Amino acid sequence: MCYLNIIFLTCALLATSIAQNSSKDAIGFPEMEENPDLRNKENRQPVFIPARCPDNELFYPGDQKDDWICDCRPANLYHPGTDKCWPAFRQGPCEVGQYLVLPQNSVIPVCEQNPCNTDTLVQWNGNCEKLGSVAPCNHLYPISSSLGVNSTTLVVSCVTLSLETRFTEVIGALCPPGSRRSVNGKCVPTLL
Repeated sequence: MCYLNIIFLTCALLATSIAQNSSKDAIGFPEMEENPDLRNKENRQPVFIPARCPDNELFYPGDQKDDWICDCRPANLYHPGTDKCWPAFRQGPCEVGQYLVLPQNSVIPVCEQNPCNTDTLVQWNGNCEKLGSVAPCNHLYPISSSLGVNSTTLVVSCVTLSLETRFTEVIGALCPPGSRRSVNGKCVPTLL
């Protein structure tokens, strides 16, 4: 009986250690940056790895091969009081009815009264508009844009939408009759 308890305990400890280590080996996705100049000299781009970086942060490459660091996503502000990144023009760590902004000539964000008094609503052309809405940017048609925070200037503006997805698949010309596209993208005869 004691032997079975030892085996059970060993298996439980092994399973626990595997579960703890598995969160460190996470799958990451490259992020589309609004500003392509933010890539490093090796042309590496930031990666979204939720198990590695806190909320609202990406894993950014440095200039050395193994140099990576978690930092705020584009259009997010580092708030020293909470030691976290928060989306600009959102309530974040502020009181209800306020939003987080970065004043001109300052590196420390502050909470300001939101004229619309509701999180996700911002003033745009004299109206309260929802961040992410495409209606305020219809004048830019056919360019797909939505109301958002420009990651370079950190002001509310119409931001061009990237319609590419992480799993975009380019479909080539159709294969001729009697053939099909193989896994490596080439047309091969269909075997009957």
